[in-house]
Formats: sequence, C-alpha cells, structure tokens
Amino acid sequence: MLKPACASGSVMRVLDRYILRLHAAPFAFGTSVVVFLFLMQFLLRYGEQLLGKGLAAWVILQLIGLNLPWMLVLAVPMGALFATVYTFGSLAANHEATVFKASGMSPWQMTRAVLLTAFLLSGGLVWFNDRVLPEANHRAKVMLADIQRKRPTLLLEPGRFTTQLEGYTLLARARDTSGQVLLGVTVYDRTQPGWLGVISADTARLRLSSGLTEFVLEFRSGELHRLPQRGQGEERWVRFHRLLVRIPARDYAFVRSDARLFARGEREMSIAQMEAVVREAQQHQQRLAGQVVQLLAAHWQELFHPEPETERTASGERIRQRLVMLRSALEPLAAEWMAALQRERQYQVEIQKKYAIAVACLLFALVGAPLGILTRGGNFGVSALISLGFYIFYWAALISGEKLADRGYISPVVGMWWGNAAVFCLALAVMLRAYLGYGIDGRWWRWKR
Repeated sequence: MLKPACASGSVMRVLDRYILRLHAAPFAFGTSVVVFLFLMQFLLRYGEQLLGKGLAAWVILQLIGLNLPWMLVLAVPMGALFATVYTFGSLAANHEATVFKASGMSPWQMTRAVLLTAFLLSGGLVWFNDRVLPEANHRAKVMLADIQRKRPTLLLEPGRFTTQLEGYTLLARARDTSGQVLLGVTVYDRTQPGWLGVISADTARLRLSSGLTEFVLEFRSGELHRLPQRGQGEERWVRFHRLLVRIPARDYAFVRSDARLFARGEREMSIAQMEAVVREAQQHQQRLAGQVVQLLAAHWQELFHPEPETERTASGERIRQRLVMLRSALEPLAAEWMAALQRERQYQVEIQKKYAIAVACLLFALVGAPLGILTRGGNFGVSALISLGFYIFYWAALISGEKLADRGYISPVVGMWWGNAAVFCLALAVMLRAYLGYGIDGRWWRWKR
C-alpha cells in the first residue's frame, strides 16, 4: 500500500496525466454539445435569411465561423463542469478514489491537475474575451448587415406575377421540362414615364449577368407594344424574332463592407477600449455636475436675496420666472447626465462579464470534483443532469444580474459576480461534505472518515 511519503513527484505526475486523460474526452464532448445547441439556435434564427438569398456556401460558413467564438465562451464553462463531475464520479464509482484515499493521498493532490488546468483555461478565456471575441463579434455584425442588405434570390413561379424586377412585372404561364425556359411570357415595362410597355413572347430565358449587376431577359417570337398613358402620343407596335432586355439588379450581389466604417458596440471592444469609454463617461458626468453648480450659483442671488416690502409682489413673480428658467436649463443637463451614467454602467457590466465568465471555469471545476465523488456520477445521465442544473442556475444569474445592473438597481460588480459567489459558496459546502475540512495536517484537506 502506498504511504503518504511515497506520493513522490513522479507518482503524482503519472496520476495527474491519468486524471487529465480521463478529463479530456468529457470536456470536449460537453463543450461540443453546448456549441452545437447554440449553433442550431443560430441557424433557426437566421437560416431562412441565409438560405433564401442565394449566398455562396463559403459566405455562410464564414458567418458561422465568426459566431463560433461567443458560443465557445459560453460552452467552455459547461464543458469544464461536465468533465469534472463525470471524471471524479467515475473515479468514485470504480473505487479508484478509495484507493487514492487509502494510499494517503489528499483530495488536493488528486484534484490539483484539473484545478490547475481550469485555472489556465480561465486565464485563456480572459485573453480570448479581450482579444478574439470583440473582433469576431464586430466582423459578424458587419457581415450580417451585408447579408441583410442583399436582396433574396429571384423566384419565378408559373402563373404568378413577379414584381422583384426593377420597373418590370413578369408573368410566365409555364416552364419547359428543363425548367430553364419560360413559356407564354408577358412583361409590363413601366421604366419610361408616360408610357406602358407590354412584351408578349412565346418563350423567354432569364439570367443574371456574370457580374451580378443586371438581369438579362431574352425573348423569342413575340410582340412589343408601347401604350401611351393619359392619351399622350400614339400607340406603337413591333413584332420581333429575338429581343434582349437588360434590367438593373441592385443588391443582388453580395458585397463586403469595410468593417472599419462601422461603429463598435460594447461587445465589440476590448477591455482597454471599454475602460476608456467608462472614463470618458465619468469625466462627462463631472463636467455636467460643474455646469449644474455654476447654474445654481448664477441664480442664487436672484432667488434668495431679500427684497423691500414694496417690491415683494414683483419679486415673487420674478422668482417664479427665474425658477422656470432654471428648471428649463437643468432638465437637458439631467437627461445628458443620466445618459452618461447609463453608458458607464453598460460598459462596466460588459467588462465584469468578461472576467466573471472566465472565472466560472475554475469555480465549476472546484465544485465538480466533490460533487462527482459524493454522487458517484460516473455515468452520462447523472453527470449531464448535475451539469445542466448548475449551468441553468448560473446562466439565469448572469442574465438577471446583467439586466439589473444595466437598469441601475445593483452595481455592475454585484450583478456579474453574484452567480460566481453563489457557486463558490456551494463549492465550499460540497467540499466540506465530501472532505474533512476542519483541520489541516500538511496535506491540505483530509478525507472525511
């Protein structure tokens, strides 16, 4: 049997690698499942816009890739929690934790590899939230705006009028078997003021030019009528064998905008950029407070200096007018001050959220180890259920805290960190339940007897 003294560095390194190997696959699985769920939600929300506009596959894949960073940020803590509960639940269910305990190994020695990995993962998430996520969010916003500006693919249904062609209305009564040739075509042309053009043809083909800048309609065997509107001019009639009509196709091509021309929101800025915005908002509030003080000082003499008895009536009316003027001057300053305060809170909340989500990885690993040992959740169902419950609680705490902090009911620090604080307190309670934490004997925690 191993003694405490024989838990040498080489033995501990072997144990650490063994636990990390057990931890890696559940972490990848848990993270991938959450990313997949967020991806399905994204596709359900924007799928119709993406698929209905004739976009190239690489454009859709690029947009999905730009949205993956925010999905990863929210999925990694869940993956860390699921992997920790599953790994240590398996160790407990297979009695490996009992072997470690009997060999004199402390809980800290058994969990240190996972906790240190979670600590590094939290630090990596802080960097990722600060450097990668804002740029990805900004580029995704610009690209989505470009996609929404692009017109949908032109769809022609036999027997129905199509009005998507600029200045033209098209009616095709049927298609041939290949689906490329329109049969029994009538087109109404309203591009020339004062005239209505009517084109009737046996067949027609409609295609986009190579540059996607115009539609080309090629008619075969038909007639062209020019009808004057409001009795101006004479009717014109032409029979043709082949006729080409070019129609401008604006916004049918997907055009990328310069991301530098778009303003950045709080989720598209680094921590340093948001801190600069917070300082600017605070300085603006100070300037507004100074203007209010100067305004009050300027009206003080008129409002409160004593008046002779004979002038009190006139003075009262003058004071009332002065108060009305003071109120009119203070109201815009107050509205501007509240806007600056709201801006300050909004950016402080986003700064704190970047740190809070990253630290959640470490907290979930801290609570997951004793939870797995207590519940012996070495199977998928138990681990997934425990992880889902914790994640739902933390997600609700994060959203509610953000809304309350944005509205000024609580401070940004409290709003973004109270969920982390609750998880930490629960982690301490579970650790005390799983380990004997009432004393320290040089090996950190002692096992509960």
